[in-house]
Amino acid sequence: MTTNPPVHTVYYDGACPLCRSEMSTLMRDNRAGQLRFVDISVPGFDAAALGVTQAALMARLHVQRPDGGWLIGVPAVQAAYAATGHHRIAAALALPPVARLARPAYDWLATHRYRLPRWLLKAVHLHAGSCAPDGACRTH
Repeated sequence: MTTNPPVHTVYYDGACPLCRSEMSTLMRDNRAGQLRFVDISVPGFDAAALGVTQAALMARLHVQRPDGGWLIGVPAVQAAYAATGHHRIAAALALPPVARLARPAYDWLATHRYRLPRWLLKAVHLHAGSCAPDGACRTH
């Protein structure tokens, strides 16, 4: 008997080019189906139904664990990377010296993500492909 893996739900800002690019990478690598992706920027999305505010979801990446608990910011990134087979990145983010840098760097990027220079967004976008929330991807 085969059991399905527990599914984490990733709530991301699909209106953000940097976020979209990163989610495309995660969607492409979500071969085991451990992540479900929800674009919180689409009209009609109801954050209140989750017991959180739209502003909180827009401020930082949120991952809801299968047990209903929340991971926010760097812990959410770690969980998403681990679920898609990027174990070295997830483990590195847990190392104390990296974590001390990752948290303020993440907070700065999350706060300024709409003001990042176009050249940086283009460079980031080159490694990602284009993926839909259902996991269908195309690479550049």
